[in-house]
Amino acid sequence: MASHIAITKLSSRGQIVIPKEIRELLAWEAGDHVAVEVQGDKVVLRRLVLDSFLGEGAVENKRVGKIKVEGRNLS
Repeated sequence: MASHIAITKLSSRGQIVIPKEIRELLAWEAGDHVAVEVQGDKVVLRRLVLDSFLGEGAVENKRVGKIKVEGRNLS
C-alpha cells in the first residue's frame, strides 16, 4: 500500500480526528473498533472486526474493556 499522510491535531481531551480521505481510503466508518498500539515513538491504529477476532479466540477483559489477541493486550 502506498504511503498516505494527512495532518490532524490532538484536542485538549486527547482526541484526534482521522481525516476523511484516510477513513475513505481504509473504508473505516463511524462505530468501527480501532486497536491503538504503541511501537517505540509511534502509534499504530488498526481497525478491528470483533466478530472475526472473537471467533478466533480473542478474550475480552471485562475490567477495563481490553481485548487480548494472540497473547498481546490491545488497548
